[in-house]
Amino acid sequence: MKKNRVLKAFSLLSFLFLLVGCNDNSNDQNDGWTGELAKGPNLNGEEGVAIRYQRKDNNYEDYGLRIWENNGGEGKLYPFTVTDDFGGACFLPLSTFSSSVKTNGLGIITRRMDSWTGQSADMVLDFSLFDKDEDGYYNVFTKENDNKLYATPDFKFADEILTASFETSSQITVETSNPISSYELYENGTVIDSKDNLDVTSFNYHFTVNHLPDIKNDYKVSVTFKESGVVLESAISIRGLYNTDMFNDEYYFDGELGAIYNSGSTTFRVWSPLSESIKLRLYENGTPTSVNDSIGSDKYEEYNMSLKDKGVFEITIQGDLEGLYYTYVVTNENFKNKEIVDPYAKSTGVNGLRGMIVDFSKTNPDGWNEAVMNDYERTSLVIYETHVADVTSNETWNGTNENRKKFLGMSESGTTYEENNITVKTGFDHIKELGINAIQLLPIFDQANDELATGDDAFNWGYNPLNYNSLDGIYSTNPYNGYTKIKEFKELVKAYNEAGINVIMDVVYNHVNASNGSNFDVLMPGYFFRYNDDGTLSNGSGCGNETASENAMMRKFMVDSTEFWAKEYHLGGFRFDLMGLHDIKTMNEITSNLKENVNENIFVHGEPWTGGTTTLGASSQAVQNNINKFKGFGAFNDKIRDNLIKGGLSAVSEKGWATSGGDSINSGDYVGLTSSIKGNTGTLSRDPLKSTNYVTCHDNYTLYDRIKETGFKGSDEEIARMATLANAVVFTSQGTSFMLAGEEMLRTKGGDGNSYESGYEVNSLDYSRLIKFNKLYQNYKFLINFKKEFNGLHYQKEEEINSNLTLNNDSLSYRKLDYEINFDGEVYRVIHLSSANLTDYTIDLSGYEIIFDSIDNFSTLNIKEYPLTSCKTIISKKL
Repeated sequence: MKKNRVLKAFSLLSFLFLLVGCNDNSNDQNDGWTGELAKGPNLNGEEGVAIRYQRKDNNYEDYGLRIWENNGGEGKLYPFTVTDDFGGACFLPLSTFSSSVKTNGLGIITRRMDSWTGQSADMVLDFSLFDKDEDGYYNVFTKENDNKLYATPDFKFADEILTASFETSSQITVETSNPISSYELYENGTVIDSKDNLDVTSFNYHFTVNHLPDIKNDYKVSVTFKESGVVLESAISIRGLYNTDMFNDEYYFDGELGAIYNSGSTTFRVWSPLSESIKLRLYENGTPTSVNDSIGSDKYEEYNMSLKDKGVFEITIQGDLEGLYYTYVVTNENFKNKEIVDPYAKSTGVNGLRGMIVDFSKTNPDGWNEAVMNDYERTSLVIYETHVADVTSNETWNGTNENRKKFLGMSESGTTYEENNITVKTGFDHIKELGINAIQLLPIFDQANDELATGDDAFNWGYNPLNYNSLDGIYSTNPYNGYTKIKEFKELVKAYNEAGINVIMDVVYNHVNASNGSNFDVLMPGYFFRYNDDGTLSNGSGCGNETASENAMMRKFMVDSTEFWAKEYHLGGFRFDLMGLHDIKTMNEITSNLKENVNENIFVHGEPWTGGTTTLGASSQAVQNNINKFKGFGAFNDKIRDNLIKGGLSAVSEKGWATSGGDSINSGDYVGLTSSIKGNTGTLSRDPLKSTNYVTCHDNYTLYDRIKETGFKGSDEEIARMATLANAVVFTSQGTSFMLAGEEMLRTKGGDGNSYESGYEVNSLDYSRLIKFNKLYQNYKFLINFKKEFNGLHYQKEEEINSNLTLNNDSLSYRKLDYEINFDGEVYRVIHLSSANLTDYTIDLSGYEIIFDSIDNFSTLNIKEYPLTSCKTIISKKL
């Protein structure tokens, strides 16, 4: 996904951390510090911010500030423009940002100017806590390895309530930035505890068995700061209660939620323990007039829902409601008559603004019941990752124009491209000819986008979730109709399943497009997301928020959602975006539920990392370091990627074993590969069932572009050989094989390493490259088929691999990766030769039958003196 840093938004919910007092910070700015601060440029009556940074080494040329505003805006890197007695300083007029910047606040990271190495944590600037000097600048101070913002150069804090929350079901904890002299604790306006003559920065209050907290009560604290006399008040966050046994015993609901349809009636159920009332609105039309006045309608019938046990609101409406649309109107302490879409809605109208009541029996194409996922062992899979639109958006696709960028285009047969009297298959037929047995689709669930948009501006990878259980209408030929996208996607899945290609869905449960005001936020404020101690949203996704999978009803949602998708759409598996943000217990439950209730061979894997700092405990995260706790699911193996090409967070100039381009080889890369070919994940795991081997995916560069970015000046033919070598190692390793769509035609995105919204032209598959790089394409076809068909590459246990894979130790100074694989007496020898300079070497392959050479016509070569040249893969069968 696009790892774009967005400021952690301040929650405005009344029961979350909220300063309601006035901060009159009386600390002398130079108290205890006698240096001189540089002045910023004349603001000419404007206001500005001066961010001042202190390092022990006084190196300010190589460091800067990444600053962004809390309005979903992009971050920008700013240098320190001057130095003074304190350190480096960056001066910005507030007009640099929007007119609401003082309300929104700023997010700040200190980092190197040339990389993310040594970056600080995200720091949040709340302007209300800082003084403005006589020149109009709000002065903010920070220092290396500290991750805090201070109000003075001697690192004093502004008066602030840092934390006011339930830590357990029986304890409230309050922490302040500076000592307080007194406090009062309130429950529904009544003082339940107070103390005077204090000199503390934290205190606890313990409930008794005779006085237990209630989530529907209002808890507040008022404190008086000792030095300044400032009085601040804060609501007490009840989020700490949400993951307690007390809360789950009272409110966890294990039944079915959403619109439960049958032809005689439909029951609507929604979980919302904090709400005072919820109303159901039924619409005959899924299009608001604000979207399309000519075909839309805002007429509805409204019904009051009843509060049942476990915080569930419910109503049953008699009659056949199939094809109608619906929303909920929610009222609680934080939202009044807020209209939202049901999180469990299984389809939606245009732009996901109204849920739809669906009779799924009307959506199945002929032969649907037989078109189920194929039962493949996960170690035999070759996964091909693509965006729906990429397959058909290029002019070389040559299919039905109305189907371009749509589900129907992806499954359209009979398309070809011809050039110089050479014809190649395109689209679906090309994918079938390539031979992969699984296709992974970038997000297809309902996203926060304009489904009616056209042109390059309409393109987006889709990591901006809106409605998790509904398809996105942009891939439908009629986004106004909630049925059309279901039927057309089922046509796609049917075609691929029948062709022996399982469909894997990319899911993004780790964050939503915008948390504040989302359906999760409205129905249960503070429950479905993680928060920092100061009440700001945790931002481990890098997208402004992260969901709290460890909370029982969020976990239930994810389990229910994946089961729905897999069952209803006959999917072959799931890829979890930023899986490290999900707790291991949830991932294990999702996987076991899918295997028990859908298919024991359903495939689950994900990214074993986060997109930033998360409040989820390290031991609970589904990250690579915890891989041995994974049960039944795997993860992307960036170890093999980095050994081969130095992808991911590596500098673009770095080269791997397959991309050295004549330079010397790093022995560590070779040693890493001797482990990776066994399905190992570095030293963390020796389980091939948990390893998804890859070198490229939608994130970052294509292989062609990655090699070019290193500064390699060789020909496209040489680049093609390096690219073939990199994926040849992937395809001949134990574990699951994975490739980015288009690598078989040496795809380029013009050097774009983050093409999430770069448009169709940049992202499309150009099938003319199949003609230009036909040798590479034929190599990929052979290697994919070899991976699928040779059972010696499908081992599932470390012991089996160690008994049947033999490494030949003559590495030619780490330039030759040479091993034999045995399966029931059938032995193949695989030799990979790095891209480092390799000349005048031969090998005696007597006793073997050469079946593959990625460069040379092996039938014309002397088997006793078989040439070993750079960037080559040789596969031979032992006679």
